[in-house]
Amino acid sequence: MKKIVLGLVVCCSVLLSSCNGFLANDLEETVTLNDQQMLNYINTKNLTMTKAENGMYYQVTKSNPSGQAVKLGYEVKIHYVMSLLDGTRIDSTERLKNAPLSAIFGGTIGLQGVLDALTVLKEGERGFFLIPSYLAYGAQTQGKIPAKSVIALDLEVVRYRSEEQQMQEYIDNGTNTTFISKDTTASGVKVLKMVAGTGTQLAAGQTATVKYTGYLASTIKQFDTGQLDVYLGGGSVVKGFDEGLQKLKVGDKAVLVFRSELGYGVQGAQDQTTGAYKIPPYSPLIFVVEIKSTK
Repeated sequence: MKKIVLGLVVCCSVLLSSCNGFLANDLEETVTLNDQQMLNYINTKNLTMTKAENGMYYQVTKSNPSGQAVKLGYEVKIHYVMSLLDGTRIDSTERLKNAPLSAIFGGTIGLQGVLDALTVLKEGERGFFLIPSYLAYGAQTQGKIPAKSVIALDLEVVRYRSEEQQMQEYIDNGTNTTFISKDTTASGVKVLKMVAGTGTQLAAGQTATVKYTGYLASTIKQFDTGQLDVYLGGGSVVKGFDEGLQKLKVGDKAVLVFRSELGYGVQGAQDQTTGAYKIPPYSPLIFVVEIKSTK
């Protein structure tokens, strides 16, 4: 039996080594093929482009040296046109309607080549990129995108916004409500009180009945609403929500605003049926709350 097992192990090792060798050779061939395709395109179009370390080529066509650079978790608003090298359009935003795409850098942008392109551009800049297939749609045909296709990307950064910027812009401009008081917890939860109650002060160990509506700070899009009983300090809700409630009394109406690490963090929250993000990664959150009772 040991000889049989050893033989299987040796056989699997040989197959794995052969498979790894095949994959390495295939990738090397793809890199060479894509590079030649990109160089041919550049020469044919008489372009002047720079080759990045990852293998893509780029040219900054609109410069804004004073613009801020993108960082992990930033909301990005972009216009883009994505095409094959023969001019076939794959996808684009509606520039004439001023409808840029809003996404989260490191959270909801799937193509590595687009992420890499964004790191080249500052806020307010525009560039043209040739992205090799191994940074785009890969070695499998996807719809009208043939396998191992180089992607041409015209990309313009309308805006980058940090979580702090998203929250502050909501506080400054996102509501017509006059707040009677503003407080901030030790962890940075902003508690903006609209109506002052006269009931019991909330504290850890109590169970509070809370009416709430939750919004994404980036888009002010509602993602949830309802009423629930919260055992304060028990970890049954996200930290920012729990911590913010403990600054309130029964009868208070307030807005809680907090960054993603006090909410759903780098994982976000997905719809269990569709798999789509209800709350994208790195999303700062807004909750409008009313404290109904406590016990």
